[in-house]
Order: sequence, then structure tokens, then C-alpha cells
Amino acid sequence: MRKLICAGALLTLALTFQGCGGSGHTSTEPTGTTTRGNWIGTITGIHAGIHLNGTCPLEMNLDAAFNGQWWVDCPGASSRGEVLGLTSSNLLALTLTTTSPASTCPWVAVTTATASTIDGTFHVQDCVTHGEVSSGTLTLRRR
Repeated sequence: MRKLICAGALLTLALTFQGCGGSGHTSTEPTGTTTRGNWIGTITGIHAGIHLNGTCPLEMNLDAAFNGQWWVDCPGASSRGEVLGLTSSNLLALTLTTTSPASTCPWVAVTTATASTIDGTFHVQDCVTHGEVSSGTLTLRRR
């Protein structure tokens, strides 16, 4: 419980620094079926902002501190963005911003992480009302 509270505090701090204004970066990463990430898996849920409806492939290209980029490739639409990670023991809090399609509101994932897996849930809040608008799960393994 203490670790979960610590991760929540770290996530809140990350969101404070990240804000709801987006990252200001543009991604030049390739789109399509090209191998882009060092983590591969799936994301399951419904979130119109990233064109997610069901279970879709998810890739992340993360450095050792769990910072980097993500890609979701659902049938008929794809999305991508940036990741900011904070870790405590095997608990990992991720703040994800969407760069394509552009969004000013970050979403978060709270997961467990090992040297070879990232498994957990994501939550999307409205930046104005702070109410949860969607949630789901993600499962990744190191490529």
C-alpha cells in the first residue's frame, strides 16, 4: 500500500510538470507496421482520443528510465505519443501524451514492471472536469 501511495504521489508530480498543455514535441517516428519499439504487446479498452476500441497492438520504445514513445495500431486508425515513466521497486507509473492525433490532455497507466514485462491498467481523465472518461489494460513484453 505504501508503494502504491508513493507511485500515486510521483504520478501526480509528473502530471503537474507535464500539465494539460501537451509536450510541444512533434514525432518523426515512422508509422505503419515497421518495428518501432523495444516493448511490444496489447492495449485493451475504449478511448476515442487514441482510436482505441477493443484490443489493439501497442509498442513502446523506452529507455532504462521508462521514458520514450508509444504507438497504438488499431484497424483503420493509429495513434502515437510520448511516455514519461516513474518507478519505485517494481511499480511503474506512466504519463502518456498523445501527439497524433494531437491531444492536450495526458493519460496515465499504473503498472508492475519487471526486466521483461509491463502489465497494468490505464486511466484517462478529462483535463477540465478531472472525471475519468475511460480505462483499460495494457500488457507489454520486452522485444
